[in-house]
Amino acid sequence: MTTTTGTPILRDEVYAELAGIVGEENATREPAILDTYAFQYIAEIVVGDSYMGRPGVVVLPGSAEEVQAIVRLCNREGLKYKAVSTGWGAYGAAPEDGLVQLDLRRMNRIVEIDTRNMYAVVEPYVVGTTLQAEAMKVGLNTHIVGAGANTSVLASATSVMGQGTTGVSTGFSNRNLLGFEWVMPDGELLRVGSFEDSGEWFTGDGPGPSLRGLIRGFAGAFGGLGVFTKCAVKLYPWYGPARLELRGVSPDYDLDIPENHAAYIIDFPGWEEMKDFGNMVGEAEIAFSMCHNAPAPAIASMTDSNLSFYELWKGGLFANMKHTLEVVITARDAEEFAYQEGVLRDIEKRCRGREIVSSHYDLHYFADLVLGLARGMRKAGLRTTARSALPILRFVLEALRKGRTPDAFAKTLYLALVKQNLQARGIFRFGGSFWTSMGALTSWDCCIENAKEGERIKRSWIEKGVLMDDGAENAWGGLYESGCYGHLEELAVYDQSDPVCKEGGIGFVVDTVKATIEKHLAFSLNAVGDPMHAAYSPHVFYYHRHLAGIKEEFDPGALSDATFYIDREGTEEFIRALEAGEEIDMRL
Repeated sequence: MTTTTGTPILRDEVYAELAGIVGEENATREPAILDTYAFQYIAEIVVGDSYMGRPGVVVLPGSAEEVQAIVRLCNREGLKYKAVSTGWGAYGAAPEDGLVQLDLRRMNRIVEIDTRNMYAVVEPYVVGTTLQAEAMKVGLNTHIVGAGANTSVLASATSVMGQGTTGVSTGFSNRNLLGFEWVMPDGELLRVGSFEDSGEWFTGDGPGPSLRGLIRGFAGAFGGLGVFTKCAVKLYPWYGPARLELRGVSPDYDLDIPENHAAYIIDFPGWEEMKDFGNMVGEAEIAFSMCHNAPAPAIASMTDSNLSFYELWKGGLFANMKHTLEVVITARDAEEFAYQEGVLRDIEKRCRGREIVSSHYDLHYFADLVLGLARGMRKAGLRTTARSALPILRFVLEALRKGRTPDAFAKTLYLALVKQNLQARGIFRFGGSFWTSMGALTSWDCCIENAKEGERIKRSWIEKGVLMDDGAENAWGGLYESGCYGHLEELAVYDQSDPVCKEGGIGFVVDTVKATIEKHLAFSLNAVGDPMHAAYSPHVFYYHRHLAGIKEEFDPGALSDATFYIDREGTEEFIRALEAGEEIDMRL
């Protein structure tokens, strides 16, 4: 027997076998629990409903051997399955009911931190903040994906996109993957990299073609190629204390910024100056972290409620201070710090940058602050400036009343970029959800063009009442590997309980996808799933055929759920429709 979507119904004896593999307490068919796996962030944009498909069963394996046994059973019974680690969004579920959901939360060990070779081996449920805390104790640090410190290190490296704010010095998750342990779609176990030969994980496979590229490419397979149970990731030097001593209660933490560290927000006259600054700082290799945050989420991260944000935002002054980059520098000693800051300020001068937030006070900073605010006021105009003055004064007085020192903003910035602890707070709080588009990994110059075009498109959807009015410019991203490339994605905030927003949100995505194709702005980071492949593939050598070939070779039964990965027949059906001039539904 099958469900209405064609998925085999889970027989009682099969459920009993699954429970026998993981233990009775680690398997469930309880409807209320199953629904928690179906209720997912962005489901309303992806499938038009707040719920993805309800799993037929959830199992919590505790080892690679248990994962193997589950996958082999699914192959024997013809059951679809999908693994999820920390589970950030609809990607961890499937549109159809009845699949076997592998929740990997019991696999939460840091297996090893090798200080000599600077890598860590982790299981799927190790999150960024846990690995970072342990790495800092031995003078190392890890890259953390922009989604935040509560996300899976392994998932970001093996299966999903992995860009983050420290990319200029630590690369990004996709590129930091070394070896990995892979339960393949048929249940066989494969270890890729040096582990097979040496018992150590210090390098991936190579030289030459690599399985790392095959299993993940640009965006990853989103659970469509089996299950990854361990991986090794690169670590990087940490020139700071073994522990960052935090004060306060989540999410309102405070700390003393370590000696020879500093955080800045630097404002520029326009996109061109911001672009030049990014390229120069990347080439100089002086930044620990460098990213762009649009004004709205930046202000939100510094306020304690939507009401206090609105009071500051409605005046309009901050919406005009949108050409900014956030920078953290970390040095081994005072001499290196002086050099890094000197280079930074020399580049600022060349690019007409002004430090409007800094943790390093001197006459230069105060002069920059006055000139930067004056430039923002000129952009905004006299009326907007006057309208904003009283809310800003009230905000400052309230902050002082609560004991926040003048460097509080710099401390918040430092925490956000080093500990990665404010990402979700800064964007989810407005309307309860957001979607994102554009964001190709490309040259920094092209990233700036993405931001300009994203702002133009987004403004039209704000005017339609579909997206929150955040000033339209809400790009987020930064540079990677000393500026070799970067990404800027366009965040769009909406109310997931509003039918107008739920129905219209996909239109914003479609418009940005069309723009990236027509204006040669490279791949959008949401180019996953068959409708998106159909939009892009004819313009990129029909790449979907190669992608589908990989899927079919490793998973001929198509049991490892590939909703967000690839289906040859589905993609080609959409391509035929597009070539015939028809509109297609971009939802999955």
